[in-house]
Amino acid sequence: MLDRTQLHDFHPSCAPTEGLCAEIGTLLSRSRRKRRSCERDAFLALLAGVPALRKTPGLPSPKDSGPDYFTTLPLCASEAEAAACREHLKTVYGIKDKQSLLDFCGRQFRCQDNYLDFEAMWEGRPLFDPAALNPAAAGFFLQARDFSAQFYPLVGHLGYLAWDISERTGHLRAALACGLLTREEFDGLAEPQILQAQAFGSWEEYAASLVCGALYWDFRQGTPLPDLQKAQRLWMDLTRSLLANDAAWDSGFWYVPKREKEYRLWPSEMRMYLPDWDGPNGCFITDRIAVDGRKVGWCYREEPEPGFPDSGWRFFSGDESPEYLADIGHTGVYDLNTACNLDPEIVPLLSAPYQSAFARGEDGKFRPEPFDLPEK
Repeated sequence: MLDRTQLHDFHPSCAPTEGLCAEIGTLLSRSRRKRRSCERDAFLALLAGVPALRKTPGLPSPKDSGPDYFTTLPLCASEAEAAACREHLKTVYGIKDKQSLLDFCGRQFRCQDNYLDFEAMWEGRPLFDPAALNPAAAGFFLQARDFSAQFYPLVGHLGYLAWDISERTGHLRAALACGLLTREEFDGLAEPQILQAQAFGSWEEYAASLVCGALYWDFRQGTPLPDLQKAQRLWMDLTRSLLANDAAWDSGFWYVPKREKEYRLWPSEMRMYLPDWDGPNGCFITDRIAVDGRKVGWCYREEPEPGFPDSGWRFFSGDESPEYLADIGHTGVYDLNTACNLDPEIVPLLSAPYQSAFARGEDGKFRPEPFDLPEK
């Protein structure tokens, strides 16, 4: 359970043992199946498990398919069925081609973006001042923030991410099946969903985030509380059916894309710490921090060469040997916001001028030290 005493502007619309959040917690308390490796397509099909339970004209249903239904990307069986699916997407969602698909998903499935705005306020790093909004927008923002606060102790930074992933992947799945997307287009648009999903440690976490996001999406549409409670029962039934199905989420199947290095954080785990940073934001970080998870022990800011998006900041754990640093493969170029996610305690240092250096003392606090660097 997260410590609420450290939060700001945190006013949940209900107590943690009441309301919509109480039953969702049961998803996280169930025993979790150990992960098993699977292929990329199987993982994408599993990410769209909830959309796959809906009846979509032209697409096969679970009853019409075999045991691999939830781990297989569907294809329309005939041109007539493909036409029915395309007509459904056009009539219900206004999707008639790749661009309209992107426009629709970009408008509708941004619940996690909203949640991250709320989270930033709760964690004391607001991305903007709600008072700058017009009165109606500010009022709704605060209402939505307090509605979302009830879910924060359950899902933390994961927020509504699974809902957005599920719905986007579901629409990509249908567009591929009926020929609105080529396989190459589908793969390109699906890759971000795979990367974002790596923030989850289990299908139970994915299910809880999905239900929270679905309820928030309904809330944004103006659904009153009694109907939200009915909707919750539906979303819980859908996710529980997948978690209880060893051909679906209970299989434990999970796909992890290959990376150049086993970085400590995936992109979807990043928080925004520098919304108002002005100027170049590139920096150098050693693998002792970015991969091994060590804190920053020593850092400095030199004046960068002109013409590069370089902030001048260089971050080290402090225990790198000369031989380690001599191998350029042990150091990478990153965004400053990534450095802040790896070690938030550096944030107050970043406005220091060029030719500044800091070392972390035994008490864990940074102190300035002479800017006296060895020759490169």
